Amino acid sequence: MIKSVFVADLFAHQYTGGAELTTEAIIESFSDEVVKINSENLLPKHMENFKDYHWFICNFSAVSQENKLLIAKNLKYSIIEYDYKFCKYRSLDKHQAHEKKPCDCMEQSESKINLIFYGYAKKIWFMSEKQKQIFLQNVKTIKNENCEVLSSIFSKGDLRFMESIKNNEKNNTFLILDSNSWIKGTKDCVEYAKSNNLKFELIKDLPYHEMLIKLSTSRGLIFRPLGGDTCPRICIEAKLLGCELHLNDNVQHKDEQWFGNQTSCYKYLSERVNVFWNFYEG
Repeated sequence: MIKSVFVADLFAHQYTGGAELTTEAIIESFSDEVVKINSENLLPKHMENFKDYHWFICNFSAVSQENKLLIAKNLKYSIIEYDYKFCKYRSLDKHQAHEKKPCDCMEQSESKINLIFYGYAKKIWFMSEKQKQIFLQNVKTIKNENCEVLSSIFSKGDLRFMESIKNNEKNNTFLILDSNSWIKGTKDCVEYAKSNNLKFELIKDLPYHEMLIKLSTSRGLIFRPLGGDTCPRICIEAKLLGCELHLNDNVQHKDEQWFGNQTSCYKYLSERVNVFWNFYEG
C-alpha cells in the first residue's frame, strides 16, 4: 500500500457532507499510513515532509494559488473532483443564473494555474460520466486517459447497515432535503410535491444513520436540483433503501447503468473503493 496525504477543505469529523463522507470511506478502507491536511492549513513544509507520498486533493477551495503551483511542480498527486472547481461558482448552472451568461472562467487569466493544476494530476476521479465529459469540454489541459468515474463511495459498514434496514415498512411520505444550498432547489422540490399531491416532509441536520433510518421508512425522495449535481449521495442512499425517486436531469448519475436498480447499486458500490486503490497498487 502507498503512503498517502489527503488534502480537503473539510473532513467528515468537521462536516458530514456527501464529499466528506466519500473521502472518509476511501481513507478508512486504507490500512497503511494516511496524513490528513485541511486546505487552509497546507504549507510548503508539508510538501517537503511528505514529498515521497502520493497526494490526493479533494475539495481544494482554500488551497492558495501558490500552493497549487508547488503541488503541480513537486508532488505526485491525484484529484478527486466532487463538483466543478474550474468555475468560480463551482457550478456552471449557478454561474449562468447569477451572471446571466455562460461560464467563462477558463478564459480568464487567473485560471491559468487551475489549468496547470488539473493538467499535471496523475489521475482525476469524477463522480459521474456527465461531470467527466463537462470537464473534458472545458479544461483543455486534461486528457481522457487520465480521467475515470469513481462515483460516491460508501464504507462497507454503511452498506451493511443499509442492507439490514432496506426492507423496513414504509409510510406514504416523501422526503425533501431542507438545504440552504442554491443547487439543491428545496423550494422547487416543495412546489413539485404540492403540484403532484405528494405528502412530504422536510429533513435537515439529522445524524447520518438516523437519516438512513428515516429514508428506509419513507415512501420516497424528491430531489430536483437547480443545476448539475454530480452524484448526490442522498439519491443513492434512497435507491439502496428501496425508495421511490422523483428526480430531474440535473442528477447527473441517474442514467448510468449501475444506478438502474437496487441490486446493481449494491454490487457496483461494493467494488468502487477497490477500483480506486488498485489503480495505485498496479
